[in-house]
Amino acid sequence: MKNFRHHRGAHALLMFAGLAVIVTAIMFLWNYLIPSIIGWSAINYWQALGLFVLARLLFGGFGGHGFMRRPDRDHSHMHHFFGQMKNMSSEERKDYIRQRFEERQQAFNDHMFGKEQPKE
Repeated sequence: MKNFRHHRGAHALLMFAGLAVIVTAIMFLWNYLIPSIIGWSAINYWQALGLFVLARLLFGGFGGHGFMRRPDRDHSHMHHFFGQMKNMSSEERKDYIRQRFEERQQAFNDHMFGKEQPKE
């Protein structure tokens, strides 16, 4: 039990150290690039931390769903996709991938531009 607590504490310490390194990198990159490119002012460590948290909240992270992610999206379809291709030859894989790509492209076109009516 004592050993488990020691590892948990070391893990937490490494996470905080990693966070400090990431925030410092954000601060240095911002202060090096943004004032010279755009002319905005430099930021301090706490503003860099806030920028990091804002970016993680908007674009995903912290184990949750961000602005750009679909929370209802299940990734089990990828396991099914690769499971189907596992026993195929390379030629069968190419045909299968090409067929799936064309199906997805058609579904995208139908969704974006409406279904195409057959020409008579």
